[in-house]
Amino acid sequence: MTTEIPLNAQDLAALDRNHEALLALCIKLEDIADSLPFDINEDLCNEVAQTVAPLLKQTQQLEEKVLFPDFDRSAGSCFAAMMIERLKGEHRCDGLAAEEISLTLKAVIEGRCRLSFDTVGYMLRGFFECVRRHVAAEKLMIEALCAAEAEGREILM
Repeated sequence: MTTEIPLNAQDLAALDRNHEALLALCIKLEDIADSLPFDINEDLCNEVAQTVAPLLKQTQQLEEKVLFPDFDRSAGSCFAAMMIERLKGEHRCDGLAAEEISLTLKAVIEGRCRLSFDTVGYMLRGFFECVRRHVAAEKLMIEALCAAEAEGREILM
């Protein structure tokens, strides 16, 4: 499904805000992972547990509504379509991982987590590294769209 309406300044600003919020969340996840097992900040764990899944979902919905259709329309290539499908697949996996992280952090706070602290740390690190790579890929898509629009051309893929 594509749209004929290109990204506008409002969409770009919203995407940027969401991407920056996700990157800030990654820093919080890194802080939590580094604090395990001896210096756990329960307030930070609770904040992240409450915000990780909704923030990720909100960002993904915006990307799939405005970024992906515009990128697909502008690139018009099989490679672009495959890239979008890969990113959508990552969205699904990241969403499930965010829910798992939320549940795990709540269990850590409540002292009922059955996972080792090493395992929790690896889980958090794997997630925030994946989110950082994903955001970087989508920022590159936005840059390509903006550059192509400024030059009055399609994206070459």
